[in-house]
Amino acid sequence: MIDLHVWLAYVAYPVTTAVYFERALRKRCRTTTIGPPLPRELIEKWQLQNMNLPLTEQEISTGPTPDIAEIIASTAPKDQPDLYLWIESVGGHYPVNLTALPCPKACYLIDSHLNLPIHLEWAQNFDVVFIAQREYLDDFRKLGMKVHWLPLGCDPEVHRQHDVPKIHPVGFVGGVMPGSRRQQLLSKLADEIPVHYERCFWDEMALLFSRSDIVFNEAVRNDLNMRVFEVMSTGSFLLTDMARNSGQDELFRDGEDYGVYNDNNICDVAKFYLNNEELRKQIASRGQRLAHNAHTYGHRVDDLLSVALDNRPDTFSARELRERSLVGLAAVDEGLSSGLCISDVTRSFVIPVLDMSPASEYNILTLLQDLQQVPGDVIVVFNGQEVADKLKDHPRITRYAIMKQNIGVARAWNLGLEIAATPTVFILNADLHVEESAIDALEQALISLPNAACVGPQGSFFEFALARDYTYFDKGTFSQPMEIDAVSGFFFAIKLQHFNDKTIRFENAYTPCYFEEWDLGLQIKSAGLKSYIVPTSAYDHHWSGTIRALREISFYERSETAGEILLRNRILFLNKWRGITGRENNRHVLKSGFIDFATNTASNLIEQGKCEESRKLVDYVAQRCPEESTIVTFKRFIEVMVSKAGQ
Repeated sequence: MIDLHVWLAYVAYPVTTAVYFERALRKRCRTTTIGPPLPRELIEKWQLQNMNLPLTEQEISTGPTPDIAEIIASTAPKDQPDLYLWIESVGGHYPVNLTALPCPKACYLIDSHLNLPIHLEWAQNFDVVFIAQREYLDDFRKLGMKVHWLPLGCDPEVHRQHDVPKIHPVGFVGGVMPGSRRQQLLSKLADEIPVHYERCFWDEMALLFSRSDIVFNEAVRNDLNMRVFEVMSTGSFLLTDMARNSGQDELFRDGEDYGVYNDNNICDVAKFYLNNEELRKQIASRGQRLAHNAHTYGHRVDDLLSVALDNRPDTFSARELRERSLVGLAAVDEGLSSGLCISDVTRSFVIPVLDMSPASEYNILTLLQDLQQVPGDVIVVFNGQEVADKLKDHPRITRYAIMKQNIGVARAWNLGLEIAATPTVFILNADLHVEESAIDALEQALISLPNAACVGPQGSFFEFALARDYTYFDKGTFSQPMEIDAVSGFFFAIKLQHFNDKTIRFENAYTPCYFEEWDLGLQIKSAGLKSYIVPTSAYDHHWSGTIRALREISFYERSETAGEILLRNRILFLNKWRGITGRENNRHVLKSGFIDFATNTASNLIEQGKCEESRKLVDYVAQRCPEESTIVTFKRFIEVMVSKAGQ
């Protein structure tokens, strides 16, 4: 985004939300602030004397109602914006003639719970609207506006954990109006527990949070306010009420990530957590990880820009934000019905080992070296006694199982998964070289991509009837995550929950190898889940590091050539899935995603003026899939487009 230029419009008020957006934007693109200075009479009126931050003017300093047409007319073309973003700050800042802007116009409205009528009127001046309070989305949509939920967040550099002693049992930062619910709740707490509160900002605020065992929060009219994210970011325990309809109950869980009170039990809840220090620290630490994983202003800016400029249909939902926030964290209560994840880490690596991969420069020793500094349990299934005797005491191996005979790939994977005790499990070939960034990329994708059950760096669309690939995606051949039919088996990640609840399980019949990946892909489709490939180059693998070095493969009490195994397992694969889809009247499971992929790619090529390339692609698909009526129709369309292009 280095070439992107954003005009950020707000009143130059050093402790307003827009300042955090400005800090995040400046790390991503060229940013110019525009707007009026803060009226000095508001400092005393709003009790801002403790800001301890300088009052400055914006880079384009204006009055409260600047004429944007005049400003654009006096701005050189190279300095004009690619996006104009107006963020609610101080009342009375309403620019005029916004239609003169040569770019998309977006606004971010924060206090819709207080200013809804004004927001509904003002928002109609913008192309896209973002609001912090989810409850009011329908009010904007009823007026035909393109509106998206974008909750508030934290800035970890400001809202940081200070290394100071805890001296306040309960702390609070904010305004307290006499007679308000907030004042009544604080008084109720103070009758039984020492409470410290004051009006302070930025570093002083984070310092007070850090010095407090518990930080109190109260929502005004069910707003999901800044304090929720800011307190969690500092690593202190948040005690808050529930802001109904705000998304709070979907983003965070009471007793796991923070504590929730109601007006009647607030003292009991506060005393419970004060009396359970280890639990309180555990919850506060988890809340901090969640806030930093998915709720920083950097995350919010990325979300906003992708919708405002990159045509993404919507911002992340509460469910998606929850999933993103949990990356790298062990589940607290998820999956209890299908097997508790009891490891102290969040990922496992299952590695079947038959030999030292003589046909590859990589082997189990080099892989264990790759994983030396990578967090996660390493589970090795030794498919033979000889290698096990040499390596079973390797310091990087967390757990292992030793087979006297080769039980094959699928059985070894299943055994490794039975041993695993983490939410995410990676399956790795022993002849793989891998870097931590590739592992992180797959783990993030597994958690964040819709209905993801299996992700890897390579995979294919395959033709079931002839048991062959339509097209295979190797390293470096794609640039975005892509849903495909099956992920390659040398390096991939799955969720242990799906294995434990028997949604997926590797087919033992394919012993010792071949067809495991395609079979898994069809299991995933049958369950309504998805397989994805994810772009990453931080790995290296050469096919058949063991098989190419063997004339025959020994397993159980028999030996077969690779060709014999392939023929036998092909028949098993075809018969299994013809039987399953025939019995269940579920033929769509066998339909490849290749047709949709090819037609979308061909359409994109036409839009780029590459009609001849598009025609060649459609010809190839038509040869492979002559029975597809959509391809026949699309081929005629392509021929017309190519003909027009040649005229």
